[in-house]
Amino acid sequence: MDSLQKISVINPVSEAIEKTRILLFKPFNLEKWFIIGFCAWLANMIREGVRGSINFKFPNSQETQEWAKVTEYVKENLLMVGIIAAIAVTTILAVVLVVLWLNSRGRFMFVDCLAKNKAQVVEPWRTFRRQANSLFRFRLLLIVVSYGIITVFSLPIIFLALAMRSDSINFAVSIAAISGIVFIIIIIALFFGLIKGLTLDFIVPTMYIRRINTLAAWKIFLAPLKTHFWKIILYFLFKFLILLSIGAITFGILFVGCCCLCGVGILLFIPYIGTVILLPFACFTRLYTLCFLRQFGREYDVFV
Repeated sequence: MDSLQKISVINPVSEAIEKTRILLFKPFNLEKWFIIGFCAWLANMIREGVRGSINFKFPNSQETQEWAKVTEYVKENLLMVGIIAAIAVTTILAVVLVVLWLNSRGRFMFVDCLAKNKAQVVEPWRTFRRQANSLFRFRLLLIVVSYGIITVFSLPIIFLALAMRSDSINFAVSIAAISGIVFIIIIIALFFGLIKGLTLDFIVPTMYIRRINTLAAWKIFLAPLKTHFWKIILYFLFKFLILLSIGAITFGILFVGCCCLCGVGILLFIPYIGTVILLPFACFTRLYTLCFLRQFGREYDVFV
């Protein structure tokens, strides 16, 4: 389908609802729910991305004294503090890498369950190992590059804030410069956020269908991206509304579960169990993306 008018963000909703109903309720199978729920949990266990946060404030006298004590302690115990910091940073990085890798594997496992209407773990784990590892490397590179660029652009804000404090620069000029830098950071964050969204929503299914790596899938998807760019932007906006609606429904379920069902809603906070309980929402959201993508042509249809 190469006509822009034939690409709809509304029609995939009913199709995704129907596929969710068939997948989970025709017939209802609790074992199937737990298996697909595990794949969905892996596929949604993290929400990595570009999030810039600037929270700079001038310390008061008490905070300055406390900071001086901390600095003095660090100087006196530099070796011990350095070892503890190195261990902490290494542990955090290791956990992040493992979670990102598992999440990349789960992305393909979940798509496979939805595409084939089967509850499988071992087969898609093995079959899409190469694609998942390629996705992991691409996402890791994207995170490093995006955070690196944003950090570089954030440093001048700190210097300007310090200059404002010492009255070595005009206040109005500093505010204007900071505003300009913040605007640039927002644009950069949106750009990398779009790349991340395109990768997870469209590149992963393309890799799944063609059994190719991330860069090869990106090269193929560039053509429909150029042709249907504004429809894809509209898709992301509409999907945002869908996620807001699902969030509101989830909050309602949580409220009723906690207030009216003796705290049953607490189960939603338990990893994996919460995903299984809310599995229809996870399946619908991913199926909506897959049903939207299939409008680009048979070569983008995971259900064929």
